[in-house]
Amino acid sequence: MQPPSVSAILSDLPGMQDARLIERLMDGPTNASYLVERGHEQFVLRLDKPEAARLGLDRDNERVVCEAIAAAGLTPSYVYFDTAAGVCLRPFIPGRSLCRDDLLKRATLERLAGVLRRLHRLPPVGARFDVAGAIRRYSAQLATPQATALAGRAAGLLAEIECDSAALALCHNDLVAENMLETGEGAVLLIDWEYAAVGDPYFDLAVVVRHHQLDAALAGRFFDAYLQRAASAEESARFGLQCLFYDALLALWNLRVGSA
Repeated sequence: MQPPSVSAILSDLPGMQDARLIERLMDGPTNASYLVERGHEQFVLRLDKPEAARLGLDRDNERVVCEAIAAAGLTPSYVYFDTAAGVCLRPFIPGRSLCRDDLLKRATLERLAGVLRRLHRLPPVGARFDVAGAIRRYSAQLATPQATALAGRAAGLLAEIECDSAALALCHNDLVAENMLETGEGAVLLIDWEYAAVGDPYFDLAVVVRHHQLDAALAGRFFDAYLQRAASAEESARFGLQCLFYDALLALWNLRVGSA
């Protein structure tokens, strides 16, 4: 039996019978997303793939988190969200996706630091970020010596990172440039909250720095802009460990996604 078409899924959503599919926006390992239009309104339809469940994505937690950040004005509210079916519909946010070159600019990093301060000050709702569980899952699914070695390094670094429970915050946890939008007014908005959970805010900062290979000077400016002061030696050490941890986690993730 063939799965339903994207247009058929769209037409079954409440109030979307007259909507039309415009184009596919993204086709990644865990989901595909599509631009759809109804009258003068545009939306993004996201459909999960089987890898979403195998990689441990928690759509119920995503829904809880997104309701909280929408209430805080950090993202539009979802129009429709069926966690069991892996279907969600949200308003389309006009803007330009950032790229690495944007993150080499001090002004952009300072705007992003302000967005993250606001996010991390929200009440920490939802589940804890089970990154240790993700490490074990990726390693077990790969079952190779390389994966075992990377998982061991990541787990060892994670054990070294000390984060007081009072410092835990609601985090995005996937701050790659493609998940940052610059609006026409110059604001930076975050999208794609599927990994969002309660965790160490320094991990969010580490993703920005290490995923985009920012040099030490830019990393320091970004960290100080986030703190709104010069970092202490203890804070710098914890941030440095999170950067090393992200490097190991990213290598393991790339292995896992590449094996699918």
